[in-house]
Amino acid sequence: MKRLRWQIAVVLATLIVVAVLLLSQQPVLTPVLPQAAPGGVYTEALVGALGRLNPLLDWNNPADRDADRLLYSGLVRFDSRGLPQPDLAESWGTSADGTIYNFTLRPNAEWQDGTPVTSDDVIFTIGLLKTSSLFPQDLKDLWGQIDVKRLDDKNLKFTLPEPFAPFLDYATFGILPKHILESTTADQLADSPFNINPVGTGAFRFDHLIIEGGKIAGLVLTVNDHYYAEKPFIQQVVFRYYPDAKSAFDAYEQGEVLGVNDLTQDVLPQALEDPHLSVYTSQLPQMSIVLLNLKNTEVGFLANANVRRALLLGLYWV
Repeated sequence: MKRLRWQIAVVLATLIVVAVLLLSQQPVLTPVLPQAAPGGVYTEALVGALGRLNPLLDWNNPADRDADRLLYSGLVRFDSRGLPQPDLAESWGTSADGTIYNFTLRPNAEWQDGTPVTSDDVIFTIGLLKTSSLFPQDLKDLWGQIDVKRLDDKNLKFTLPEPFAPFLDYATFGILPKHILESTTADQLADSPFNINPVGTGAFRFDHLIIEGGKIAGLVLTVNDHYYAEKPFIQQVVFRYYPDAKSAFDAYEQGEVLGVNDLTQDVLPQALEDPHLSVYTSQLPQMSIVLLNLKNTEVGFLANANVRRALLLGLYWV
């Protein structure tokens, strides 16, 4: 009995200790994070001026590109890690030798006027890329070698003359609506009224231009009700144009805009000192090529293979 009473006492003591520990514990609070709600207006300063709201004509105008990325969609897009993701095309497949790409368009993809997106829109846009004198020659040469075949309303087949690893990068071009531009030739595209009253497939649709003093001072975009993917929370995006980065940053400091698309070196130090401004950087998709003229007698040393190899190794280790 004495031994049993000792065991009972140990159990009771343990229960008391456990009870004290439980009572002393603070309640676990689960943080309640704020939920995003639709609505609101975002205003951004763009350095430059409006040219044409057309994804095929914005390759030399960053101000147009910023708006076009919201107005239009490509077959694919690239995420923040540089990986291809479905956009207008919900899926794609590649042949084993890398020369054939089959794309399937989203069944619910519509233009901002409610017209369904079809394979004909993609083929029409590529036809413009192949024939217009407005586009860079290397882009025309690329698409001129690729055969595009319509399989049905939502399926296309691209046949390349040889494997080309960056092909998906070129499949990000913005698609144009055939039902609106069908009567417009490639060379008429630059002067088409469509360029200031666009219809695309992006998350936002064109609303109106901001005119001040008889000039285009800005652009208003509104969320696209026909968008095929998850709709953005921001209801309206307003772009305002400024001649340079300093003017754009001054507009931010005065509260005229909420963001600036470009900060040049002359305003960057001032911007970095602003505790309320988040500055983001990114890598530019650019490539530099060094061409050596081996026939130039003034730099005859370049004809020496060892010299060229040394230069190459020096560049490699920079």
